Amino acid sequence: MEFDYHVDRLLESNEKTTDMLEELLGNPLSIKVLCQRYEIDKEIEDITLYRESVMIDPQKNLIVSQNFVRLFPKYIPRSFYYNMIWKRKGIGHYLNQLNIKTSRLITSCGFTKDAEMTNHFQKSVRILFHSKNLPIPFKKYDIYFDNFAVPGFSIIEYFNPEIFSGKN
Repeated sequence: MEFDYHVDRLLESNEKTTDMLEELLGNPLSIKVLCQRYEIDKEIEDITLYRESVMIDPQKNLIVSQNFVRLFPKYIPRSFYYNMIWKRKGIGHYLNQLNIKTSRLITSCGFTKDAEMTNHFQKSVRILFHSKNLPIPFKKYDIYFDNFAVPGFSIIEYFNPEIFSGKN
């Protein structure tokens, strides 16, 4: 089935998620940063940046996904980090624009329900798209930059199940 292929590919592939979503929907996507704040991480004894955003298909006025991201500034090339933060651009678009080499490690993926969705701090989150009681596909993954053995980003992404229905 076409539905299963697209969901499986999105959840299990190490390809750039933004590129796969744009291919699936046939439109360039935009990002809206909902919040961006620094957190003191006692576990790693460092400051991290926490960011929430939604990816939107502006032609269909549809929220495609919602992201919860922890950025670890020590493990991100400085010029990339500062430009992305100041311009509040999407990670995928900025990686493509600057042609920065990265690798990804999927740490978890599958389906969840509204009531079970959490961020990196295991706090419940409210998703801004309507799931219509359908299981919500999600993917947790880390992005590594060349020359760093520790991830620069840890991402939890929840996908609007409507994008796979073919009726979006």
